Amino acid sequence: MYPLVVQWLQALGGPAHVTAQHALAQLVPALLVGQSLRSTALMRALLSLEGGSARQGYRRVARAWTRPWLSPAWLTPRLVRAAVALVPAEGPGPTAGRRHVALDSVRWGRWEVFTLGLVWHRRVLPVGWAVLPYPWPKRQFTPTVCALVRQVAQAWPPATPPPDLLGDRAFPSRRLFQTLHAVAWGYSVRLRAKSWVTGAGRAQWVRALLATAQVGRWTTDAATYGSGPEAIPGTLVIGRGLPVLPWHQANAGSARHRAAPHCKRQPHRATKHRRARPDAAAATDAWVVLFTTHHSWQAATASYRRRWAIEGSSRDAQSGGDGPHGWDLEGVLARLPTPAQVERVVGLWALGALLQTWAGVQVSLPSTPASVRGGVRQWTTTGRLSVWAAGQLARTEPSGRLRAWLPATLTAGAGRLVPPPPRARPVARTAPRQQQAA
Repeated sequence: MYPLVVQWLQALGGPAHVTAQHALAQLVPALLVGQSLRSTALMRALLSLEGGSARQGYRRVARAWTRPWLSPAWLTPRLVRAAVALVPAEGPGPTAGRRHVALDSVRWGRWEVFTLGLVWHRRVLPVGWAVLPYPWPKRQFTPTVCALVRQVAQAWPPATPPPDLLGDRAFPSRRLFQTLHAVAWGYSVRLRAKSWVTGAGRAQWVRALLATAQVGRWTTDAATYGSGPEAIPGTLVIGRGLPVLPWHQANAGSARHRAAPHCKRQPHRATKHRRARPDAAAATDAWVVLFTTHHSWQAATASYRRRWAIEGSSRDAQSGGDGPHGWDLEGVLARLPTPAQVERVVGLWALGALLQTWAGVQVSLPSTPASVRGGVRQWTTTGRLSVWAAGQLARTEPSGRLRAWLPATLTAGAGRLVPPPPRARPVARTAPRQQQAA
């Protein structure tokens, strides 16, 4: 894995210093081989030409969390360029020609991590992230999100059409929508029932609009977020589709699992918020209210549906969906003392996810050789296998059928990356001709 990772780092424009490039090129293969972000797994999988003790291995891993090449300031421009080069625009459909960037925040231990990822095959490639301690400092949530959007937008290639941002009910705000308009991004963001909107010349809460909505019918109306001269223009999409469940979730056990969050919330409200009005979440959660730049509900709902990809990627980083196959990101971040170290660990996750997702996408293509497809069919009986999990199994395949295919695939992926822009050489300053002549 080491020479293959070196090719990717060189294509990304990795560290210029040879020692720094060598250290980073050892850390990424250690993650892909150990399949865990824990220091123990990384230390045991590190490539060491001279050998050494376990204590030395732990020190090498600890030093990586202080290096700048895993920080978002250094990695985001490179990851954005790589993701745009690997992820094609959407095919035929309501969102043809677009790329989608999903926004989410996850609380891991004492840290809140905000992530922006480019959606690809129901997973995301993380391209930007920011960290806040929890409880959040006052008046820092929305500025952190806006700064994250500006950071990714600044790294977005000028020749590539800007993406559409997808966000859930935690993020809508006037400052966010102003930032998205400033960077010329499209968006589809879900609103809360207590969001204030203006439509047909009347300002009201979103909750009031749900009283006249019809189940199974979507409505699209021109509206503004907020009211007054600073209101943000857009399109308001309201609807509630008919519930359609997969066959493996249409049972009593899955119904209890879906109802569990609401049942847990009621005792919490009864003890902590005794003066609060009755909870109407059960009646409003089923409705989807989107504030979007799309002009049709088909395009808006098709875009927002892709937001769930970031939920799957976050689950892969923690438990892998089944517990033992994740990368233990939550357990690692919960023990870190500083936000800078949290940023470095998330940066290593982003680099590892880039390579592993690329391998998972390629192994799932119909053009994959027949010998490789024969091994892939043995990985699952249901066919429900994410590209992240497929990339994990491609690297750990015990039969050896992918031994020649995997290096060739990773080499081809490095060749598809857009090379970094050439660095401008400093111009030597020379004295004017008159002074030289004198």
